Amino acid sequence: MTKELIVVKGRVIEQNRSFAPEVGEDIGYELGSKMIHRWFKENPDDVLASFAGRNIIESILAQPGCTGIRIFNAINDLGIKNVVLVGADKEGANILNYTTIGDNGEITKHKGIVADRVTICPPSCKQGGDMTLDWYS
Repeated sequence: MTKELIVVKGRVIEQNRSFAPEVGEDIGYELGSKMIHRWFKENPDDVLASFAGRNIIESILAQPGCTGIRIFNAINDLGIKNVVLVGADKEGANILNYTTIGDNGEITKHKGIVADRVTICPPSCKQGGDMTLDWYS
């Protein structure tokens, strides 16, 4: 994968310049927990996490040409931080429309899936020893 240097909040960072299915990696418990803790410490009254179910994620990924999911930060109608999920193709374009061809050769146009209505934490957080709640409360 090609890497690129970008500037975010005045800092130069390196990121993958790809929209391939391989983008992303397991960063492990320690780094993940540290990053989540930093967010919570700097934003104690904000949404800590969002949960989207498998069905909507699989529906997005099943769209023709979809190589991954773009996760937009958003504010819902109640003014609460949320996320919006949209499929993206190998060029990084959002999949907002797509066409399929049926068994009989009929062309059908579809709207791409733009998902929300996720569960937010807090208040819907598992109480116990997971990495987001070791220090939550």
